[in-house]
Amino acid sequence: MSRRVALATCAAWPSLDVDGPLLLAALADEGLGVEVHDWRSGIDWSRFDLVVIRTTWDYWDHYEEFLAWTRSVPRLANPAEVVAWNTDKTYLRRLAEAGIPTIPTTWLPPGSEFTPPDHPFVVKGNISAGARDTAAYPAGDVTAVAHVAALHAAGRTVMLQPYVSAVDAEGETAVLCFGGAVSHGGYKSAVLTVGAGEPELGGWSVAGRAVSDAEAELALRVLDVVRGWGHELLYARVDLLPGPVLIELEVTEPSLFLSFTPGSASRFAQAVRAWLGASTAGSTTPS
Repeated sequence: MSRRVALATCAAWPSLDVDGPLLLAALADEGLGVEVHDWRSGIDWSRFDLVVIRTTWDYWDHYEEFLAWTRSVPRLANPAEVVAWNTDKTYLRRLAEAGIPTIPTTWLPPGSEFTPPDHPFVVKGNISAGARDTAAYPAGDVTAVAHVAALHAAGRTVMLQPYVSAVDAEGETAVLCFGGAVSHGGYKSAVLTVGAGEPELGGWSVAGRAVSDAEAELALRVLDVVRGWGHELLYARVDLLPGPVLIELEVTEPSLFLSFTPGSASRFAQAVRAWLGASTAGSTTPS
C-alpha cells in the first residue's frame, strides 16, 4: 500500500500555487498517494502518513488557530514546534546570536519609544508574511511613527532595520534546501520601495537563479544552527540579500520556485519519501 501524503493549503488556493502540478506529479512518481486539503477543513489528518504545509496563505489572519492546528496534526512537516518559532521573526535574533550574518535589527516591543533614524529604514512586525505591514521609509520620515504605533497597538514587536539599497539592483536570492541539502535557487526582485508604503502582495517578479558557493555555504550554516536547536527540516528556503546576509529563513509555507529548475520537484518528492522512511525506521517523524 502506498504511503499517504496530504498537502495543506487554504480556501483561496485550492489547487496550490503554480508549482502545484509539478509537485503532485513528482510525489506520484515516487509512489505516494497525495491529496490536497484546506488546513481549516476539519478533516481527520491522522489518516495520512505525513501532512506537508504548502500554501496555507491565510494563516496570519487566523494565527492562534493555525498554531493550534499544527499541534493537532500527528505527522506534520515542518513540525509544529518549528512553525511556532518560524512564524515569529524574533527567531532572527537567535540566528544572529549564533553567528549567522543578518540585517542589523533593533527590536521594539510594545511600549518602546521610536525615533525615525537618520538613514533609509524598514519597519515590519514580528509576525507577518508576504511583506504585510512592512514598509521602507526615507531618512527621518516621521510618518513611520504611526506605522510603529499601529503595530504596537496590535501587541506586536516592531523590527527596525536599515534599508539595504543593494537589493534594488540585485534583488533577493532564495536558496531552496530539501532534506538538508541545497536543491536550487530563485530570484525575487526588491519587495520594498523607499517611501512607497506597504507593497501589494506578490507585487514583485520571480525567476530562477544560480546559487553561488558563498550563498550555499551560508544556507547550510543556517540549517546547521537549526539542527543544533534539535530540528531537522524537510524543506527550507533561505532568503539572502547581497553580502550574502540572511533576511529570512522560510520553513513554514514558502514558495519553492520549482517551475524554474528542472528536477527540483523530483528532489522535493525524494526528500518527502526519505522523510517517511526515517519516520518508519524510527517510529516517529523526524524532528
